[in-house]
Amino acid sequence: MPKLFALLLLIPLVGGCSEFTDITPKGQSILNKVEELELLLNDDYMQLQSWEPMYLLNDNIPAQNVIQLITRHEEGIPSVESVLLTWDETVDRTSINQDPQQYLYGAFYGIIGRIANPIIANVDNAAGNASKAAQIKAEAYVLRAYFHYLAVNFYAKAYNPATAATDGGVPYMFEDFPINELAEKRSVQEVYDFILADLDAAFALEALPDNPARMRVGKAFAHAVKAKVLMAMRDYNGADAAAAASLVINDKLLDHRSDRLAIPMPPFDIPFFDRPKFNDEELFYQMSSFTMRYIFSPDLLASFDPNDILLNHGELENNVATYLTGGVLMNQGGNMTSVAGVQAWFHYVMAGDFKVHYSINSLTTVDMYLTRAECLLRGGEGNIQAAMAILEKLRVRRINTNGYAALPVGTKADAIAALKQVARHENFATSKNFIDMKRWNASETEWQSTLTKTLTLAPQGFMPRGGNPMNGWDPIPPVMTRSYSLRPDSPLWIFPFPQAATNYNPNLTQNF
Repeated sequence: MPKLFALLLLIPLVGGCSEFTDITPKGQSILNKVEELELLLNDDYMQLQSWEPMYLLNDNIPAQNVIQLITRHEEGIPSVESVLLTWDETVDRTSINQDPQQYLYGAFYGIIGRIANPIIANVDNAAGNASKAAQIKAEAYVLRAYFHYLAVNFYAKAYNPATAATDGGVPYMFEDFPINELAEKRSVQEVYDFILADLDAAFALEALPDNPARMRVGKAFAHAVKAKVLMAMRDYNGADAAAAASLVINDKLLDHRSDRLAIPMPPFDIPFFDRPKFNDEELFYQMSSFTMRYIFSPDLLASFDPNDILLNHGELENNVATYLTGGVLMNQGGNMTSVAGVQAWFHYVMAGDFKVHYSINSLTTVDMYLTRAECLLRGGEGNIQAAMAILEKLRVRRINTNGYAALPVGTKADAIAALKQVARHENFATSKNFIDMKRWNASETEWQSTLTKTLTLAPQGFMPRGGNPMNGWDPIPPVMTRSYSLRPDSPLWIFPFPQAATNYNPNLTQNF
């Protein structure tokens, strides 16, 4: 990694840095007009794609030779992927290649440093429309708050009221940070206090639009960020009020039962759910459309209702997986064939050309419904039925009408389990399940979960079932199994600061 970029990760990225803001000819002042500052908000956020949380939660298996990955790990040659796959707490994660985490850490602080802080630092003195100036300043405050929220949830302990004041957090980068100083690591409590202060500053400007451009911050997203922050801080009344305020502005949900397109997919001709590139659930769209090349774990797929539309006709669709995977297995050779049952796990629709459109690190109306459901459960046994009604509002739109059946209203423990299951389905392949599970595991026994998984591996490869690849593939004996567990208080819930930051800033001590 170039030394300059490493230093940018270290600082991390302050307002006014000319590497990112020089958008006028040399010799002239820069960022002195409102319309120039607004250009900074034209970001696609593609750098925010991340797979680490999905591997940790066992939603996905690394798309590589899994047997080789495990074998090398057991021989003392671990990687980021193998640690997350095996849930091995004994590995010194600071000593292994951390390229993915470097880029994610840099992405969070990059947005803060090259978009949010330059706007906040310069807009008050910029020439131009005052209303527009207030709007983009409010947007910048929300962006700064939200990406610090993501950073503290990736790299520090979950917020615990009893220890937040002393738990190590992350740097909080303000617009006036001196470029020649090292960033100070704040406590978790300080970070959350600063986040709330930035959100309050955004709302105080009274300039956020109800209907922003698709890839810009609006009022609904700002309320949603506040809801998630207050939920993390266990202010459930405040979180519920913020979620409700967001839903007043936008409460729309996709209906998977009707939002489908008939796309011919030889040798089948089935309806296929096509998530719109811009859809009304998204509160702040980040351009994270990408070709799906994931191996979804059997655990994730088995957790869906058997009549779920995504499972049968959408992004997790496996009706054509046997047909297509035959080619994938042969083309990939020993790469993908090392995982038993891969034809049921591997989503490779239309030879990998299918694009998925959703923001893996953003918030949606669904998140606000789930927040309100959890707040109801936090309120006591008398709210179970109301919480379950919210979950069914989501489920009924996701399951084929002929196969839909409401979940029974049982105990609070049953409702918590149902909430976790619905949240996992709604937010698969995003970081939101990681953040929520980490929060639930922080210190509350009633909400904690120990994750377990067993991998069945086929070192000898696969053979077509009954001699016909169309029937699927079976592992050639002997198979091998590996079982793993992830405890609620595992240090793996905290990702390491990358070497590109810690090598240059001794203040960034690890938080695990």
